[in-house]
Amino acid sequence: MLRKSIVMMAVAAAFTMNVSAVQIEVPKGQPPVPGADASIPANAYENYRHINKVAEQEAESYSQFAKSNPKNPPSTLDKLNQEHPGFSKALELANYSQSTVVLIHEGDKNIRISVPNVSFRGDVIETEPGKGPLFAVRSLSSFLVVGPPHGKELSKYAEGEGKYNYPGLRNASWKFMSNNSRIMYTEFTPDDTKTTYGVTYGGWVNTEDPYQDKAPEVVMSNYIIPSIESLSSLDNYSQIEHWGNFHYRIPKTAKLVSEAVENERHEVRTYEDTGVKIRVIRSAIMSKETDNTLIKVPIIYYLHKYNDLETPTQYAVVWNNGIPGSLVDAYKPNRESYLRHVVKDSVYYYSYRINYDESKTSYTHKQLRDMIEYVDFDDATRLRKEPQWRQEGTYKESLENSSIFIPWYMEWVKLLSK
Repeated sequence: MLRKSIVMMAVAAAFTMNVSAVQIEVPKGQPPVPGADASIPANAYENYRHINKVAEQEAESYSQFAKSNPKNPPSTLDKLNQEHPGFSKALELANYSQSTVVLIHEGDKNIRISVPNVSFRGDVIETEPGKGPLFAVRSLSSFLVVGPPHGKELSKYAEGEGKYNYPGLRNASWKFMSNNSRIMYTEFTPDDTKTTYGVTYGGWVNTEDPYQDKAPEVVMSNYIIPSIESLSSLDNYSQIEHWGNFHYRIPKTAKLVSEAVENERHEVRTYEDTGVKIRVIRSAIMSKETDNTLIKVPIIYYLHKYNDLETPTQYAVVWNNGIPGSLVDAYKPNRESYLRHVVKDSVYYYSYRINYDESKTSYTHKQLRDMIEYVDFDDATRLRKEPQWRQEGTYKESLENSSIFIPWYMEWVKLLSK
């Protein structure tokens, strides 16, 4: 048991090796940036696995409940809990620890950011003609908005604002409002582009929230701002492939070795590179089929398939131009690791799978993950017209009917899009 704990700690540490602390500097005469904490590693955002004490307690309670309250006849989850002790706890921790990644690559937009929080819903809000839309995602007690500058109305309520310096960004500034909810806005231009962006993150401070118990300004200053990256670096080592409506990236040195149909339903493209095997699978969406892109589906599937309860597997909802997909990331240093990204359009599911050994390939774990996250659709504008829910069933219904969840969120989105 001790050996397993040590292995888990080592693998978890590999995601957030403290290469340097977050260094948000401010020009002379400017106020400090709210929430900035120099004790947090500058690459902490790379770890999609964030588990607080409340999540640990909730997962343990659920695990005990699942053991002591089996259903008769047993459900699928009951059977999994019986076959794999610890499955229910791993499943709950995965639900709480998932992250959100937002990529925008339309027109002159070319950016990626991440936030250590879940995504329950996504919306695309049109702004003034020529500016491009705002992309918004919602968790239980917070929201994130990314797109063209949109902090004008927030200035009326801001209690503080200032400028800051951060590697890779120029003309960077912030605004902060602290009231019943706390809202922080940042505006910047990446060094390798002329395009200026705005990002807003806000919500309540809830130390009992198993998804995210840190204050919004702490999340913004220590995770979101350091995660800001131009997508241009992907062009250095990968290229875009097209499959009908679907676009995805592969390494420039990868070779297509086969195209086949498996189980009379799954069309498969297989690519190989040194130390890397890639499979891109397309299958028609069947009526009344569970939505395979909801994050809980791949979490259950891969926890069961690989019985990987001891590996701190990471999960994220990835939004490409407003279209959501689910990412599974099981990274094992110097051993075979795997990445999975599941996404859909109105006709097909697409499962993008990479198996690799980092000790045998010239690509890093982060490079391969950045590459697999990037997908696109020819008809993305049509696909994202309705709100994109990442929940279903009674829980989704309760959120839709909540007197707070939707109205509070939409009021802020409406304000920011003015």
